Formats: sequence, C-alpha cells, structure tokens
Amino acid sequence: MSPELESLLEAQTAQTQPRPRAVRACGTDWEQLAPRGFYARHGRRLLDATLLALCLFPVGLLIGVVGLCNLAYFRDPRKVFFVQERVGERGRKFRIFKFRTMHTPRFSAHESWVHGYDRERVTWLGRFLRSTHLDELPQLLNVLRGEMTFIGPRPEMVEIEAWASEHIEGFSKRLALRPGITGYAQITQGYTGHSIEAYSEKLDLNERYRAGYSFALDLEILARTVGWTLRGRGWNWKLHSVAWKLRSSALRARNKRLRREIGAKATRLAAKHPAPSRMPARLR
Repeated sequence: MSPELESLLEAQTAQTQPRPRAVRACGTDWEQLAPRGFYARHGRRLLDATLLALCLFPVGLLIGVVGLCNLAYFRDPRKVFFVQERVGERGRKFRIFKFRTMHTPRFSAHESWVHGYDRERVTWLGRFLRSTHLDELPQLLNVLRGEMTFIGPRPEMVEIEAWASEHIEGFSKRLALRPGITGYAQITQGYTGHSIEAYSEKLDLNERYRAGYSFALDLEILARTVGWTLRGRGWNWKLHSVAWKLRSSALRARNKRLRREIGAKATRLAAKHPAPSRMPARLR
C-alpha cells in the first residue's frame, strides 16, 4: 500500500472516532435535571446582576489588598494567584481563579489531596484566607465570564470529578447547575477529604439544593455564608465519622504493634547485654 493511501486511511479513521468527553455524564438529559420556573429562568440572573453591582467595587479593593499580602509572603508575582482546571456546568471544563494558599506540591495536586498532604502544604496566611473564604475572591472573574455563579455546587478538579462519578452513582447530576462560589453543601458540610462517604453526603446536599431551588433558599445560603465566613469555618475539615473511626482504629492497631515490637527488642537487648550488678559499698 502506498504511503499516500495509508495517510488518507488514517485521516478518515481519526475523523470517525468519537471525541473523548470531559466527564462521564449521568445518562439523563440536562434540561430535565435543570430547575424550572420563573426564578430559574429570570430571577436568578437578576440576583447575580444585583450581587455583581453591589460587590464589584468593594471586592475589587479587597482583592488588591489580599494580593499585596500574598505577594509579600511568596515574593513572586507568579505565585499570587492559583489557576486550576475544574469541571463546570454540564461537564464543560474551565479555569478557576483563586489566591494561592499552599506551597507547590511535590507531586500533583490530586495526589496531594488523595494522601491528605493539603494540610501540610497550606501557609499560615493561606490558613487565614481559607478560613475566611477570602481565597475565593478572584472567582468574581469567573462569574463575570459566565463560568460560575454566586450560589451553586462547588466545581471539582477534573480528577476528583472522575473519581467521584466512578464511585458514587449520580454524582454528575449536580453538573446540571452552574457552579458557585458558595453553596448549600459548602456551608453545611465544610471541607471534605478523600472519602466516598463524605462525597456521598455532598451529593445529597447538592440534590436537596437542586430540588428546593428558590429565591428564599438562595437568600438563606447568602446569610449563612456571612456567618460561616465571620466564624472562620472555611478551613473546617469534616471527616466522615465512619472513615475517622476506621482511621483511628488503624492508628491504634499500628501503635500497639509498634509497642510490642519495641518491648520485644528491648527484652532481647537486655538478655544479650545484662546490666552489671551494683553492690552496696558496705558489702564490698
């Protein structure tokens, strides 16, 4: 077969192959999952526009102040902000903007999350920014670009979204809504680590929000977000009770095993090298 014919066949084969999807869809029509009603069609846009008009100037000033503080800490303008690919509405990927709060991981950000190294990487300034949610302020740019909204499910990393969709049935249903800076799950559950139980609970909370999508619920979330921020609960690690019990029992078993090994080693050393007896001076 001639080289020209081989290249032509390869080009035709590449065109007929299906393109990979961003995330695994839940198999249900997005329009069917999306909230309906006047508020979902028009009211929510009006709320976002109002919040933008009220927040744009003061939040812009606050972004400048926090940016200068981050610049003074990292001493590198390239490390002031953190940009990462996330999964948004209907599985579309976008780049989220945040203030950098952690040191660069030795491995990937996903591996750091899986093994629980995020707490070790966070800076002292980053801990304050995460506790007060000030690290989320640059996402106002994502709202202006139409990639996010003020209230909605939290967008996950591409790897975490794929992991959760694989282990939790229906997890991608939340993608019917545009991701938000704050949301019902964020102010109810807090931060969740690598736990299937915790992410199942997150899905349940997001489904409650999707089912009760309304102006009153959004106002409640905004009010609770203010209280959550003032109390500094943004960096509140909530480990699922089952996962924590399993981890605690594993740690206790390991410590018990180590104590037995140390005791046995000390006994062998004592038998091999007995300590010299010390007689009282009056008996010598």
